[in-house]
Amino acid sequence: MEALIVSNILLWVLLIVLAFVLMGLVRQIGVLHARLAPAGALVIDKGVAVNAAAPQITAADRNGRPVNFGYPSDRGQLLFFLSPSCPICKSLLPAVKAIAKARSDLDVVYVSDGEPEAQAALIREFKLDDAAYVVGPEVGMTYQIGKLPYAVLIDKAGTLRAKGLVNSREHLDSLFEAEQMGIASLQDYLHNPDHAHGHDNAVKIHQ
Repeated sequence: MEALIVSNILLWVLLIVLAFVLMGLVRQIGVLHARLAPAGALVIDKGVAVNAAAPQITAADRNGRPVNFGYPSDRGQLLFFLSPSCPICKSLLPAVKAIAKARSDLDVVYVSDGEPEAQAALIREFKLDDAAYVVGPEVGMTYQIGKLPYAVLIDKAGTLRAKGLVNSREHLDSLFEAEQMGIASLQDYLHNPDHAHGHDNAVKIHQ
């Protein structure tokens, strides 16, 4: 009987200790999460530099209509490079569609390559029938796209304002944040203290 009581007491003590350890771990995770800044879209290629003129090219969409890339216009452009065989590309399509719906000053163009049957199935699945959807390698080659999913943001003047490998909605949003901040990417901002300091001063002066 005494042995049973002692074992129960020891179990309760162990549970209390484990509870305190778990609380400490949760607190540390919260601290780390607060300290870690978003990485943003990953710029991994050596293509056209951000804030340089975007390459100008015209390609036909899947219905044969011409789509201009990089030309000055009354609306900016978000180019989303994808593939029907890319699961991450598919997971981002609802977010890209939401951006297209929310931004009246922006034309979203889907750029893909591959078999027509796979493209048609993707368009049906995600209801992209009315979207500007270009199938062919020429645009990706012109913009030197090496990995997917990739996005390029071009302003009304035809200037490439942000680009990068996008694996989440956060990465997509970081393109617009980089454009507003006038920086190449959030990576550049986070890893270049002098640049970051200069931007902070500019914000203070503007305020």
